[in-house]
Amino acid sequence: MTRIRTLFLLLSVIGPLHMIEQMLTRIDEFYAIRALVGAKYYGLFAPAAADHASVLLITIVWTVTSILFYALLWDGMPRLIVLGMFGLFGASEIHHLIESVIKRAYDPGVTTAIPYAVVGCLMVAAVARQMKGRRVLLPTS
Repeated sequence: MTRIRTLFLLLSVIGPLHMIEQMLTRIDEFYAIRALVGAKYYGLFAPAAADHASVLLITIVWTVTSILFYALLWDGMPRLIVLGMFGLFGASEIHHLIESVIKRAYDPGVTTAIPYAVVGCLMVAAVARQMKGRRVLLPTS
């Protein structure tokens, strides 16, 4: 678990650095997310209910976050699943490198996305090793 703690700490440091890089260059992802939320999510509600829709969205996000925090309080699989999700999130940031290669140009966030993705993959691998070690084999009939 020591390796997982170290990797989690690295993800916790690299994540804000990744966001700072994007804020210093361009925040294209923000605009894409805002367009998606605006078109898809808020489109489900009447314009007069936008405030309620925002509060509902905040409530959903905070509830999911609370469940993740709660799972971290447990030993075993619940904790490993959450840590694996953090690793997958970090690994998914490789999309910046892919977009940069496709565009043949700098993609905002690509510099910090590389270590973020590497550490995310290392986290997923470490979590998978821990899960494999905890697996209980059921007797076959």
